Amino acid sequence: MAIAFNSISIKQFYAVNKKVVTLAGSTIVSVITITLFWSLYWHPLRESEAAAKLAPLHHYFEKDSFYVVLKGIKGKKMMTAPEIADSYFLTDKSNEAAMMAGLAYMQTGKFEKAISYLEQAEPKDQFLSAGILSARAHCYSELGKPDKAADLYAEAGSKSSSEFSAQYWKNAGIHYEKAESYSKALDCYEKIKNEYSSAAEASDIDKYISKVKALQGDFNP
Repeated sequence: MAIAFNSISIKQFYAVNKKVVTLAGSTIVSVITITLFWSLYWHPLRESEAAAKLAPLHHYFEKDSFYVVLKGIKGKKMMTAPEIADSYFLTDKSNEAAMMAGLAYMQTGKFEKAISYLEQAEPKDQFLSAGILSARAHCYSELGKPDKAADLYAEAGSKSSSEFSAQYWKNAGIHYEKAESYSKALDCYEKIKNEYSSAAEASDIDKYISKVKALQGDFNP
């Protein structure tokens, strides 16, 4: 009897909610169709187009021709790095173009524009990710925001496992000093002393530690 009741209940439910059930089924089919179209056709095509348009810019970027990367060449049909980053979103090459545009703007002193594109860049590689954080920190430093710069340098130091780690931590400490966050600066310097003693940045780190302790008022010579 329970089976018959369940069968009748389902039939009654479908009869009452036929339009809703049909619409829900159609929606699911539509979502699956769109997802397949995006993953198997649209996205690979966009990725290929973006790669082809970005390829010529590598030469100019490597030669420090940042104006060409950002503005192109008059009379030559080519997309710029900012245009590729903006036009081919959700592609790996858009991500690469954003990094290229951000670094080019930084090198030409356009720090706010640099930050906007560097924030778009989300490299999967940990080394590159730390480098982008450092570049953003440099831009904020140039804009007179040492607190923001310090946080980003510290984040880069935490993310990096390369020879640049000590440099990131030292830059973080210096900028925390500028922001008068002396306890955070001391943490950065002591981290270098304790964890990166063989790095070049550690050679004079005691001087920085002494300075910050004096600024805190607890230096004991």
